[in-house]
Amino acid sequence: MLQCDFCYMISPEMFDEFVKPEIAASCKKLAHPFYHLDGQGQLAHLDSLLSIPELRGVQWIPGEGSPDIKQWPEIFRKIRSAGKLIQFFGDVDDLDVIVDQLGSPEGILLVSWETQTPEKVIFDALKRYGAE
Repeated sequence: MLQCDFCYMISPEMFDEFVKPEIAASCKKLAHPFYHLDGQGQLAHLDSLLSIPELRGVQWIPGEGSPDIKQWPEIFRKIRSAGKLIQFFGDVDDLDVIVDQLGSPEGILLVSWETQTPEKVIFDALKRYGAE
């Protein structure tokens, strides 16, 4: 997982000059490089990140005080339309909403630390989305 929290404070031009070359070089050396897009302040760099051919996916974290993960379908659509994988933290309910917004579960990776979700709910979701 690649990240640069400093990017929150720099312009897209500075990102392209100072950060993107390092991210792109790192992507070439990793088998499955993802970028941790942390907070709304980094959205200014999303298009630039998505233009890196070797970047496999983006983990979107809206950030503290932002609308929850289900409120960002345009970000997920942009990531998917660039041919990248989508990763987010949430639960089965979040996954259901996001899949509905995007029309399919293709290329979505859910990371969940839900320990209270009944096993049946998790297995039903896996079956619903084609993992058997």
